Amino acid sequence: MGTYHITIATEKCSGCLRCQLSCSEANTRTFKPFAANIRVEMMDELCVIRFTENCTACGICADNCFYGALTKTAEENNA
Repeated sequence: MGTYHITIATEKCSGCLRCQLSCSEANTRTFKPFAANIRVEMMDELCVIRFTENCTACGICADNCFYGALTKTAEENNA
């Protein structure tokens, strides 16, 4: 599996947590947002998105973001 540069556009985030659920399912085979390597925190009307130190930049989160808050670009060393 390749690694990607993940771009965050917090203004597009709806707070749906699809990214967290898909990450946790890919890494632990469970739907537990707290087990994911990405965190979405709701602060008033904004969502703050951050990655944990365990993130492997696999891009699963971006693949499952319906709102365009996360996008991925292949790293050059994936060739």
